[in-house]
Amino acid sequence: MPAAITHHIFGEDASRLLPDGLLSSEEELLAFLLGNQGPDPLWARFRTSPFQARACHALASAIHESRVVETLMSLRNATEHMRAEDERIARAFSLGLSAHYLLDSIMHPLIYAQQIALCEADPTLAGAQAEVHALLESDIDVWMLWQTRQKTVLDSPTSSAFYTTERINHVAGALVAQAAWEVFGIEVGGAEYGGAVGDYRLMYRLLDPPATRLPHLLARIEKVARPHSRLAAQTHPATVDDECPAANLVHAPWRDPDNGELSLASAADLFHDALIAWPMFSRRYAEGDHAWLTAAINHVNYNGRTYL
Repeated sequence: MPAAITHHIFGEDASRLLPDGLLSSEEELLAFLLGNQGPDPLWARFRTSPFQARACHALASAIHESRVVETLMSLRNATEHMRAEDERIARAFSLGLSAHYLLDSIMHPLIYAQQIALCEADPTLAGAQAEVHALLESDIDVWMLWQTRQKTVLDSPTSSAFYTTERINHVAGALVAQAAWEVFGIEVGGAEYGGAVGDYRLMYRLLDPPATRLPHLLARIEKVARPHSRLAAQTHPATVDDECPAANLVHAPWRDPDNGELSLASAADLFHDALIAWPMFSRRYAEGDHAWLTAAINHVNYNGRTYL
């Protein structure tokens, strides 16, 4: 990630930078914003068979880690084989997923750099890398929501980032299932992506305010099986604060864990960088410019790390 709120804000801003007519209806905008949440909902899939749940989780990891160009192009090319009435929804969804990749790949190095530094500085965090990662992203989420929209999760619940329709779920599910098999050889049912979105929405309804004491109960149950609670780390408090250490607003130096490059960038700087890159990236992707995308992505995955 970044997490759901930051992605949603990016999607709203990115949609306004697209050429006129590319998103021509409210449903197409919803499809774009859903695609903009990327493969992340697949990690939340649980109200399905154990086989399909494992396949969804494996697919989410696979998409994040490798074969980025192949996945994006598989999604884009599949739109050309959709029914005429579904083609624009498919195009909007695939374009949104490319936006998810762009923000992920640009912001993730900062998140990972802080995660590594915190876990190295505090021995009690050994084995809690995923939870620290989620907590950093949640802190940035609520800070971004306040800074850019002057809202908290009480005004704009995280679950509201996953508005969809039956048609969007059907089209997105078909695209994701096709890419899963074509690129990774993973068999995912056509209904699984839409189901995962529903599970992701439910998760945030249970975790975020005004969920009262339920998040604490779920965290205690989770800690029976593991020392740290990932659910607790993903909770978004209703925060009104201009400060956010995770956002590196003081521009403290940090190094990209992948290539060692020194940076002073804040989360806001990286978010802005992604918006600057978006018009060209989205245009080339919409055109299906495989060579340009290959050079631009340059084997950097969603985690901001180089893969072969």
